[in-house]
Amino acid sequence: MGLLPEINEEETIENVRYYFEHDFPRLVAQSHINLNYIQSPSFDSMGGGTSVRNSQEDKIVGKISAKEYVALTMRLISNFPREYKIIIKNGFINHQDNYTLCDGIGCSTTKLNDLKKKALLYFADAFQEFEDLHIYPDSFKKGQIAFN
Repeated sequence: MGLLPEINEEETIENVRYYFEHDFPRLVAQSHINLNYIQSPSFDSMGGGTSVRNSQEDKIVGKISAKEYVALTMRLISNFPREYKIIIKNGFINHQDNYTLCDGIGCSTTKLNDLKKKALLYFADAFQEFEDLHIYPDSFKKGQIAFN
């Protein structure tokens, strides 16, 4: 057994794909943020004011707003390896076709399909602290830590 719990990769990939195809567009609409704005390079370098809110408490009580989810998603993606960043931002958020993605990354469509799966799993791992998109095998229940 490894350090991290086993996940069902195919179901996790589908769960993250669902997030980008269904949940994320709704969060963008609810956040009232212009999608072009959140994708601009200036988004990552924006200064933030200090907050008197307790973000840990907000997460615990499930009060993360749509705006915070959108900002969090884009901030996480901005720190991804180059290929994964291109796939998630251009493929899943901007809906570019596979040929355009292949040109941007410099790979074949076969390699792109493999990279898409890895990028989606990478997002699930990065997003886990805020929302766990992993799907675990039946023998492992979410939140349960298995020790040898």
